[in-house]
Amino acid sequence: MGKTLGTIYDIMIQLTTFDSIRLSMKTTIVLLAVMFALESFAQEAWTLYRPVDSTTEATTDTIKIDTIYALDFSNTGVVNVYKDSRIDSITSLKKGNINLSKPGYRVQILLSHKKNEVNTKRAEFLRYYDEHNAHIIWQQPNFSLKVGDFYTRQQAVEFKYEIVKHFPAAIVVKDNIILPKL
Repeated sequence: MGKTLGTIYDIMIQLTTFDSIRLSMKTTIVLLAVMFALESFAQEAWTLYRPVDSTTEATTDTIKIDTIYALDFSNTGVVNVYKDSRIDSITSLKKGNINLSKPGYRVQILLSHKKNEVNTKRAEFLRYYDEHNAHIIWQQPNFSLKVGDFYTRQQAVEFKYEIVKHFPAAIVVKDNIILPKL
């Protein structure tokens, strides 16, 4: 490598001394850097190095099938997990609170921008029909009170006709319903 760099340097000196070809110092340095870079990529990869006096062949990193069968997996080890104690409390809270939902129907009783009015209607609904779920949903800028979790529109319409005497403004709307916990 040293011999090649010396030759390249000599050529660069000769190019800069010609009167017809005057190269600036920047151009000389750039050409020298490019030549040096090309020379460094021409070397063999260091992973392919083999000692000259070695009489053994280089082996590859493959495992033979017989070696896999000879491995002993009967010994079991111990894994120690170091973690913050708060992680267990968070994961235990989440286990019971997973809500599965799917598209379905609900009956919307009220749509209002006043939360107190919606809470009052919810309490009134639960006084008459406590076996059904009542959901207060915020959709900017209004609160809506939707009740029930029905799989089909027919079920929702039947329930709407049942509650229309207490809540005459009730309408059936499509919504994601919460599936019952098993």
